[in-house]
Amino acid sequence: IMESLIPKFSNKINLIYIDPPYATGGNFESKTFIGENNAFENKRAYSDIWDGGIDEYIDFLYERLLLMRNLLSDKGSIYVHLDWHVSHYIKVIMDEIFGKENFQNSLIWAYPAASAKTRRFFIRSFDTILFYTKSDYYTFNDDPNIYMEYSDRVKFALKKDDKGTYYHRGGSHNGKKLSQKVYTSNKGIFPRDVWTDLPYIRANTTEYQAFSTQKPERLLKRIILASSNKDDIVADFFCGTGTTLVVAEKLGRRWIGSDIGKHAINISRKRILDVWNSNDLLKWGQKYQEIPHPFKILRINNGKQEFDIDKRFLIDNLQIKIINTPFQKVKFEIKISKDKKHVFIELVGYSVPDLNSINEKLKAKIETFSDWIDSWAIDFNQQNDYFCTTWISYRTIKNRSLNLTSISYTYNKQGKYSIAVKVNDILGNETIQEYEINID
Repeated sequence: IMESLIPKFSNKINLIYIDPPYATGGNFESKTFIGENNAFENKRAYSDIWDGGIDEYIDFLYERLLLMRNLLSDKGSIYVHLDWHVSHYIKVIMDEIFGKENFQNSLIWAYPAASAKTRRFFIRSFDTILFYTKSDYYTFNDDPNIYMEYSDRVKFALKKDDKGTYYHRGGSHNGKKLSQKVYTSNKGIFPRDVWTDLPYIRANTTEYQAFSTQKPERLLKRIILASSNKDDIVADFFCGTGTTLVVAEKLGRRWIGSDIGKHAINISRKRILDVWNSNDLLKWGQKYQEIPHPFKILRINNGKQEFDIDKRFLIDNLQIKIINTPFQKVKFEIKISKDKKHVFIELVGYSVPDLNSINEKLKAKIETFSDWIDSWAIDFNQQNDYFCTTWISYRTIKNRSLNLTSISYTYNKQGKYSIAVKVNDILGNETIQEYEINID
């Protein structure tokens, strides 16, 4: 994926954040929610098992870090999120690739640990984020929105005026009290390299995506505000649930995200589309309420793809597999209704091939064909083989409803039009069917 970006984006990306596998030797899951109720099945999100052991893992990341350095601008920064399994190995590799002189911080993100299952060592309750730059002339902002809150001890020692601003009360001189107030930053203190103020995501939060390795938006907010400016390009090549992309969008950055998992790409796409309904990162307690910028979803085949540097991209790595059995295509049925120049479409059926290969527990929870559907979209005027979403309906974890009938679309001119309908199901399948319609 990154190789295909080099012709257009070499030395152009201002900030890279990645949260790669940690060589834990385990498999990680996400919840697949079904239909309009709370039914779900656990599904493997990705495997973190390396047959070649740590050597294979290091080779895997080494090759990708070399490409990232090529993509990074001279003023750029890279943050690599790891844990105790491999952070010490990758630190040595990054010293080699980016240079010891460009190492800035080993950031500690500390979070509450789950109940201890052992008494043989101290509880592991932090991740390490390695922060390197391309050169000594890098972007780093003293933005008040990245500050850490004052500790309770400091807050106790300070006073607050009627506007909620902290200040130190003046002391005394020659037995007389001084009335001078010394105001402090209302935002707190400039961040240290140990971050204890960013809690892990809980299931009752609005950003929760039921993905076991999801990171909180506030973590990426601090990194993106510190190491990039508006309209800069931010990239995440292990984008998972799309947290980096969502935060970059809210903060006015352009972004590029990629992942090899179909489920990850689908979650990321829905989060970006639903960004208007998420929390504003700069206005506490308010919704963001901005429609996301247009973005493209691209599938990279054999490393060949044309990019426009002014756009936002969500990249799915299409892996070609040669199999001996005939390809079984997922099919769906629609009903097109027309009233002069007005057209609306209803999704009326969906079939999944080879039901025998699907988990029995999951199949038992399917009550109607629409329970298979995670999202569906329509391009009412498809041109040049590009799918441009005109209308879409999708489920989120918090809102499980799905509209099976589209809005009424109005064509301004007579003629023949091509309509494309795209359906994504809970198994990660994506299917597009095309139809022609005549407008009199």
